[in-house]
Parts: sequence; structure tokens; C-alpha cells
Amino acid sequence: MEINKIAILIKKASLKFDKISNKILEPYEISATQYKILKFLYAKNNHSARVTDIEEFLSMTHPTTIGHIDYLEKKGLVERIANPNDARGKLITPTKTALSLEKELNKVGDDIENELSKNLNSKEKEEMISLLNKLIGA
Repeated sequence: MEINKIAILIKKASLKFDKISNKILEPYEISATQYKILKFLYAKNNHSARVTDIEEFLSMTHPTTIGHIDYLEKKGLVERIANPNDARGKLITPTKTALSLEKELNKVGDDIENELSKNLNSKEKEEMISLLNKLIGA
């Protein structure tokens, strides 16, 4: 049966991404969401972000975000540091261990992307990116 509802197809694509990425990320003992947090931190100029920045970027609730950050902290991949712009706040930053994995995890990201889009040609990939950005209002 062919599915013709956008919402269902997006959810199924998201689940497929999770399945593919979790398998590829298994050796690192991190989930797809934890990987996305590290990638977000890597992309920041100073490699640090407020929890609310992570929540907003990944569209996650505060408790969910904190749970993932706590796990990454226990794994020695992130740490909380004082926010120089807000005495009450903390910044999340990758540890030296996580920074040493940056190139490797970027390669893993390419592997995930290639596996997820292996049935698309170059033109279809570009069109998919354009349509998804349009859909989310980017």
C-alpha cells in the first residue's frame, strides 16, 4: 500500500533515520539524538551552547534535553561550564574526548546520510532538501 500522507511519510522517514543512525552509532554508545547534540555543539563557533539553544534547535522539551545531556556528561563527552554572560546559567560544551572524535563523527554523519538517501539520485536529493526546507519554513 502506497502512503500518500505527508505527515505519515515524514514520521516514517524519521523512524528510518533513527534506526539507521542508531545502528551506525552503536560503537560510540550514543543515540541519534545525542549525536545531533554533539554535532550542534561542534558547529558552534565556541563549541558551546545553552540548554535552551539545544532544545530550540532540536525541537525537544527541557526534560528530554537534560536527559540526553546528562547521559553525554556521564560518558565524558560534554561538560557544563559557567556562562560568562549569565551568572545563573551554564553552557554545554564538548570535552576533549568529544572534540577528538569530531572528524570521526562527521564521517559517521556522512555514512548515515548516504545510507538514508541511497535510493535517491543527486537531483532527487537536492529536491528533497529543498522541499523539506520549504515544509519547515526555513
